Amino acid sequence: MSPELTTVLMIVSLFVFVTGFPFALCVGTVGLLFGYLTGGDAFLRMIPLRIVSGTLSEYIFAAVPLFIFMGNMMQQSGVADKAFEVLNRWTGGVRGGLAIATTVLAVIFAATTGVVGASVVTIGLLAVPAMIQARYSKALASGVVCAGGTLGILIPPSIMLILYAPMAGVSVVQMFAGALFPGLLLGLMFIVYIAVLCFIKPEYGPSLAKEERLRFFSIESLILGLKYLLPPAIIIISVLGSILAGIASPTEAGAVGSLCTILMALIYKKLTWKSLLDNCYLSVRVTAMIILIAIGATLYTGAFLNAGCGKVISNLLVSMGLGPWGVFLVLLIIILFLGMFIDWVGILLILVPIFAPMLQAQGFNPLWLGLVICTSLQMSFLTPPFAYSIFYLKGLNIGLELNDIYRGVWPFVIIQAIVVALIIIFPDLVLFLPNWLAK
Repeated sequence: MSPELTTVLMIVSLFVFVTGFPFALCVGTVGLLFGYLTGGDAFLRMIPLRIVSGTLSEYIFAAVPLFIFMGNMMQQSGVADKAFEVLNRWTGGVRGGLAIATTVLAVIFAATTGVVGASVVTIGLLAVPAMIQARYSKALASGVVCAGGTLGILIPPSIMLILYAPMAGVSVVQMFAGALFPGLLLGLMFIVYIAVLCFIKPEYGPSLAKEERLRFFSIESLILGLKYLLPPAIIIISVLGSILAGIASPTEAGAVGSLCTILMALIYKKLTWKSLLDNCYLSVRVTAMIILIAIGATLYTGAFLNAGCGKVISNLLVSMGLGPWGVFLVLLIIILFLGMFIDWVGILLILVPIFAPMLQAQGFNPLWLGLVICTSLQMSFLTPPFAYSIFYLKGLNIGLELNDIYRGVWPFVIIQAIVVALIIIFPDLVLFLPNWLAK
């Protein structure tokens, strides 16, 4: 079987089977089949080495369940409920204040968990009923929650960054440092969009009645802020600060953060033996899912590259005369297209081993390239028809229709695309902090 035919069949097989089967089993089966057809028994004998010495030997993967556990425990502690109440009353006098408070809460949550589902579900249950009760536009309420929930996949500590770094041979710490600015910039641009929209169309986000507001500089305001916003802020600063300062590795910082969130839940009297066991089980389950997808993707990309398909793709792009930037643009288009149908983990684990070496060989900065790819992948949670963030929110059954959610997310997808364009045009936006830390 020629490399050209293998390339076509592997790509077609991926799209044929992925819509009806679990992604990990789909790519793993396709990888095994074509690996055996093109490499025979030699490919099969290499599988244990690829999995054990490759995928499962990455020490940084140990940080994944720790950060998942930290985010889940933060949710269990009940601090999100009170933090949202405080932020809501602080911004209540502003048009769109509830939506702005929701975005701020999403940024806080993003810095504690890299699992979008947990963020969307928690924030959705807190914020959407409150916004609907305050006569907010359902489209705006939907868009704010869906877009805010996706920040957790970019703002460190992010599971996406942890998975990307070892595949591309870059430092997790540098990825964390570089992703901090685009993540915060997205949160800021979301807030600006909400403020402008509600200024132009006040009916989209009316302000709260005076009796429902909380004076920002009152004693009550200060006490509530210190009680419910300071503890999570300290945990976030400690975890990220220790990583960026080089005091602790991401895995060590994740362990410390997990312990701190357990203590916080204990202080707020929300810690039970059942909740602790449930969080452990959920963390293991999500981590197992990610590792299973990683193993399946390893089999797929291993067969793809061993059969010479990578060279086929490279030669095709070169023959089209696109140049380095043309190849880069093709990668972004593929990411955007696949993001409408496939989970980000699969996209990351399949495309990066194929395209990253090709683009790095053409002179692209590997750190900058990784940050552009990860920021672009964030859009996959909001782009229909199969946008995970949308279906997480719809599954809550809190009075939202799919049409409301679709209308609400598109402005935020445009904002995400603008941020991707900015870091492409101005690479220093993401490289400044990593370069400064490296000095």
